[in-house]
Amino acid sequence: MSKRWLFSVFSTCVLLTAAQAEVAYEFVPNFLTPPPGKETIGDGHGEIQVDSAGKIYVSVNGQAEGGIQVYSPEGKYLRHLPLPPTLHGFAIRKQADGEFIFAAVNGQQKVLKSTLDGAVVLEIPSTSFPASIADRVSLVLKSGKALSGHTPVTQGDELAMTLENGEVVKVSKSEIAQKVTLTLASGKKAEGILLEQTDTEVKFMEAGKPQTVAKSEIALKDGKPMISVGSSELRQGLNLTSADAAPNGDIYVADGYGTSWIFVFDQNGKFKKQFGGPVEPFKLSNCHKVHVDTRFEPARLFLCDRGNNRILHASLEGEMLGVIADQDLRRPSSASFHGDLACVAEIAGRVTVWDKAGKLVAELGRNDTKGESNTPVVKPADWRDNVVTSPHGITFDGSGNILETEWNRFGRVLRWNRK
Repeated sequence: MSKRWLFSVFSTCVLLTAAQAEVAYEFVPNFLTPPPGKETIGDGHGEIQVDSAGKIYVSVNGQAEGGIQVYSPEGKYLRHLPLPPTLHGFAIRKQADGEFIFAAVNGQQKVLKSTLDGAVVLEIPSTSFPASIADRVSLVLKSGKALSGHTPVTQGDELAMTLENGEVVKVSKSEIAQKVTLTLASGKKAEGILLEQTDTEVKFMEAGKPQTVAKSEIALKDGKPMISVGSSELRQGLNLTSADAAPNGDIYVADGYGTSWIFVFDQNGKFKKQFGGPVEPFKLSNCHKVHVDTRFEPARLFLCDRGNNRILHASLEGEMLGVIADQDLRRPSSASFHGDLACVAEIAGRVTVWDKAGKLVAELGRNDTKGESNTPVVKPADWRDNVVTSPHGITFDGSGNILETEWNRFGRVLRWNRK
């Protein structure tokens, strides 16, 4: 083996390593031109994606024209798509029969698949999700017994509910205990199941222990004790935040504002399985977005586990593969992939870029000003170039440039071009 060949191989490796290590971006000010007659794009609480032609799609809240705005690759407004105005997280995927949007509609708790023109070709309603999660109910009886189940049905003066073991029980509404919340003069709150309330005191069960609070210890508002009483019956359904599609057509949906379960449906919208949730081994909390990570073969799932302040990988079958990062993050909310890189929108004031091995290689737009991140109320007058507020959605375009949309009542999109 010649020394010249060894030197050539060594030089090539050095050049490749240097190229891989050099990940730099340049901020592009005033990139997006809002729709005609508007100073900003409007309430942004969703996602941003780029199709294969370079067009940019941004979800916006509460706009009668539609839940997604479309822009040219140069940032010029083109049109609204006639999709629900409460659309939250979405992905654009190219499939054998075309390019489609896969979206979670948070306000209606359903999933849509539509064309890039907004024509809906598949709908997965809330009734297609497991009832034990989509239609949950819990309550406490006056006897102290707690019941948890699903599919509650009101039948006159009774409530019928299905327990976790499949048994259907009927409960008289008069036997459902009341929940009480007290604000003490110290500012501390106490709550539990109400036992008795007299002119001078309140008795309740707190964490299984009886408590008595004198009304003289309770804070006053408008001259009256701050006591709130209501039924212990609690109904919790889906709170969907994200949807994406795998290469085989399976659709993955995150209940990110609910119990953080990940649901899997086939390409026709038929439920297949669920995984994740607040239990082992994932123990997810506010798993805000689920993304299909095609940097790997086979593809993986990239989970933005915002409540636990970490990002992690799972297999398409729902197996835990490992934590990518769980230190020094700022509440990761969304991600995108290009080549070997992943960019992450961190709602508490930062955009980051990671390599395939899970190493942080770039940080963009960092905001350390108190009150300017993880909030939707920062006004346009207080926005600063190259400084984020609350990154909520993010995407690479076809050239590896980064576009980020913020959780902001006025709506804001930022762009960084790859150098």
